[in-house]
Amino acid sequence: MAAAFAKAIAYAATLGAAGAIFFTLYGGSLLRDNQRAIIRRLIAILAVIGIAVSGMRILLIGASMSGQVSGMLDPNFLSMIMGGGEGRAASLRIAGLLLALFAVSKNPLFRTPSGVGAIIAATSFAWVGHVHGLTPSTAPSLLLGLHLLCAAFWLGALPPLWLISTGGNEQQTAAAAERFGKLALRLVALLLAAGAGLLWMFIGAAGRFWSSSYGISMAIKLSAVAGILSFAAWNKLALTRKLLTRQPGAVASFQRSVSAEIFFGALILTVTAAMTSFSGPA
Repeated sequence: MAAAFAKAIAYAATLGAAGAIFFTLYGGSLLRDNQRAIIRRLIAILAVIGIAVSGMRILLIGASMSGQVSGMLDPNFLSMIMGGGEGRAASLRIAGLLLALFAVSKNPLFRTPSGVGAIIAATSFAWVGHVHGLTPSTAPSLLLGLHLLCAAFWLGALPPLWLISTGGNEQQTAAAAERFGKLALRLVALLLAAGAGLLWMFIGAAGRFWSSSYGISMAIKLSAVAGILSFAAWNKLALTRKLLTRQPGAVASFQRSVSAEIFFGALILTVTAAMTSFSGPA
């Protein structure tokens, strides 16, 4: 359970840091100096948390394998873990997050390495998991990598959007919402398509969906996905238009909607961590 909890935190910290970096790359011109500084600090905090939790998860898996707390420091178990998919994923994630820390600098030359680091960190989760039980696993792994990148783009943009809306500036909030919405429309479609493709590969037939613990867990996750999509659609189709026309209360409504998306995003990541830890497709 501790290892699953660590995985949920690793998801949130890694995808959050990567998505915030992506936001600064396409929406940085809309930010004020103090907002850029806050987002840089947020990226640094999330990256450090992601690095620490990824290392801790390796130790927790060692304890889980041995059945004793002492297994956290057992060199044999740790060597086995680091030589497998979990070790490769954690190593890539830590390397990507270290590169992502370049985003803390104001120097524009560091944008490229931070962006590359964000991509490496976000897709590191594709190096381990149920996709590697499929034969062949190359296409499913690439599909999962695409799914993770789109998830990072969406979920990682929510804290910066919330931050912008707290300023109460209708023009800035409207511009940020519009720019994010135009890109999100395509990337969210890719996220859903990749997720649907992976689900079909895992389940194989619709009749198996409700006959397994994995399918039931997936149903819970899809309910949370429906919730976050509802608020995202409301933002795109209704609130962005109200922001552009500067209707009273639009900024406050947008902020509440983004807060709801953050809640559902956290729920999705928690359910995903539990699914991939305690159940799996047949």
